[in-house]
Amino acid sequence: MLKEVPAKVYRGISFEKDGSPDFDLLASCFIEQGIFINNKGDTPVIKTVPAYISMIGSAIESGMIISIKERELSSSIQTYGKIAQISSEYELTFEGKQGIQTRYGVNLFQLIFHNDQWLISSMCWDDRTDKSLLTRGV
Repeated sequence: MLKEVPAKVYRGISFEKDGSPDFDLLASCFIEQGIFINNKGDTPVIKTVPAYISMIGSAIESGMIISIKERELSSSIQTYGKIAQISSEYELTFEGKQGIQTRYGVNLFQLIFHNDQWLISSMCWDDRTDKSLLTRGV
């Protein structure tokens, strides 16, 4: 069950040109109070799930984002009773107004087991154009 969480998130956010993300699938992975934390810049960008979805949706509508493909390269899982953490190394191919860009990074998912399912309470990440953050030598 836990191993499937990153793949589900990546399916929810990924989409082809002229398509759109599956925001319902993405939102279903999180608790109601879940947050996204983008920590790749100088200042963390912290968004609730609805705010993150709105931000991505607006960027797609404006043409800033044309397509996204995110896929897991490797992962590790730690569980402690009804809490867990997944470290998911990924490759992100993003097409925008500036062209196609590939980035490599790590998503850390913190999860709780609630109502017979694992749900994300927070997702934070950092990524780069090189593979310097990856620990498994992809």
